Amino acid sequence: MIRETTKTFKLAASYTIGSHILPGEPIYDIGQKVNSKITLKIIPCDKIIEGVKEGEFNLGLIESPIFDDALIYKEWMEDELVICSKNPLPSSLGKDELNSCRLICRKEGSLTREVITGFLKNVGLSYESFWSLSEIDNTTAAIQSVKWAKPNKEHPTVAIVSQLSIEYELNTKTLYQSRICNQEMNRKFYLIYNKENFDKAHIHEISEILENIGKKVEANLLAS
Repeated sequence: MIRETTKTFKLAASYTIGSHILPGEPIYDIGQKVNSKITLKIIPCDKIIEGVKEGEFNLGLIESPIFDDALIYKEWMEDELVICSKNPLPSSLGKDELNSCRLICRKEGSLTREVITGFLKNVGLSYESFWSLSEIDNTTAAIQSVKWAKPNKEHPTVAIVSQLSIEYELNTKTLYQSRICNQEMNRKFYLIYNKENFDKAHIHEISEILENIGKKVEANLLAS
C-alpha cells in the first residue's frame, strides 16, 4: 500500500552531490522515512545558497561554502578532489607529468575551480602547468569527457573531480586516479538551511538521514 505524502520538501544539490551521491535510492528512502514528496534540483552552489536564503529550497547540499549569516551550515561529508584518467596513472603526478596532460577543467568563476586554483598555488603550480585546457560546466561533463577521450599516451586527457563521484569507475577500473605532488586536495560538503525556517523539526530529521547516508558513502569508499 502506498502511503500518502503530507508535504513537499524542496532539496537542492550541487552537480557532484545531486548527480553522483543522491540520485535514486537515497532520495526515495528520505521520502519514505519522512512521509514526504522530495523534489531535488541540481544547480551550482552559489544558486543553492541564494535559493535557500530566499526560501526557494528547504535544504541545500553544497561542495564549496559561501558563508552567509542568514544560513546555518553543517559539515556533511569529507571529499577529496583527485586527478582521473582512463589510462593507468602513477600514484602522484608532478609538474613534469602535468605538463603533458590535457586537462578538462571547470569554467572560471566556479567555486570548485577556485578551490583547485588555491591548491595548485600552494604546491607551486597553476592551470598553465598543464599541456592544454578545456572548460566544461559540471562534474558529470568532466567525467564523460575523460571516458570518451581518444587514447593518447603522450598527452593523456585528465580531469580533477570528486573521488566520490568516480567510486564506481575506480572499482571497475574504468578510470584511474592520482594526486598532485602527492598532496591530498581535501574539502568538505555542507548541509545548509535558513535560520528563519519554521519547519526545523522536519529539517533536522532529514538532515540526520542525509548524515547517515554520508557516513555510508564514506565507509563504502574506504572499504573499496
